[in-house]
Amino acid sequence: IFDMNDDVIFTAVNQINRGGPVAVSKPSQSSTLANLNLIAGKRAMGMSDFRSAFFFFDNGINFLRKNHWKEHYDLSLQLFDGAAKCSFFIGDNESLNLLTEQILTYARTFQDKLNVMYITVSALSYASRLPESIEKGMIILSKLGQPLPESTSDADIDSCIEQTLFMLI
Repeated sequence: IFDMNDDVIFTAVNQINRGGPVAVSKPSQSSTLANLNLIAGKRAMGMSDFRSAFFFFDNGINFLRKNHWKEHYDLSLQLFDGAAKCSFFIGDNESLNLLTEQILTYARTFQDKLNVMYITVSALSYASRLPESIEKGMIILSKLGQPLPESTSDADIDSCIEQTLFMLI
C-alpha cells in the first residue's frame, strides 16, 4: 500500500469508510482499517489538504474499538494527533478541544503530549488569548527544563543581549 498512487489510496479508503465501522466483523479488521485511514490522512496532510486529512483521521478514530488506547496505543496516538493538527489548521476548535482532551488524558508520556500542547498554545495565540497562551507556554517550557522568569528588568534584558552578542563574536 505504501507504493500505491495517492488517488488509488484515497479512493480505496473512501470506499471502505462508506461501509463504516458497522461493516467490520473482526476486531483485527478494525485496526487495519484505522491504519489505512492513518496512511491516507498522512498523505493528505503531505499535500496540505487538511480537510481531507481530518476526514481520514476521524474515520480512522471511528474504526478503533473500545480499549484502543491500551491495545493500539501508537495507532491511537497518531490518529488523534493527526486529527488535532488538522482541526487546528481548518479552524475546528471544538474538535481540537475534544481531541486534545483525549490525548492529554491517555498519552503515556510527556513527550507524547508535547505536540498537542504546542498546538493548544498556538490555537490560543491565534484566538488572541495571549495571556493564556503565554502561561501554558511557560508551563511547558518549565517541564522541559527551561524555566523563564515571570518578570524581567531592563538590566536583565541588556545582560541577555550582551551575552548573545558575545556568543556571536
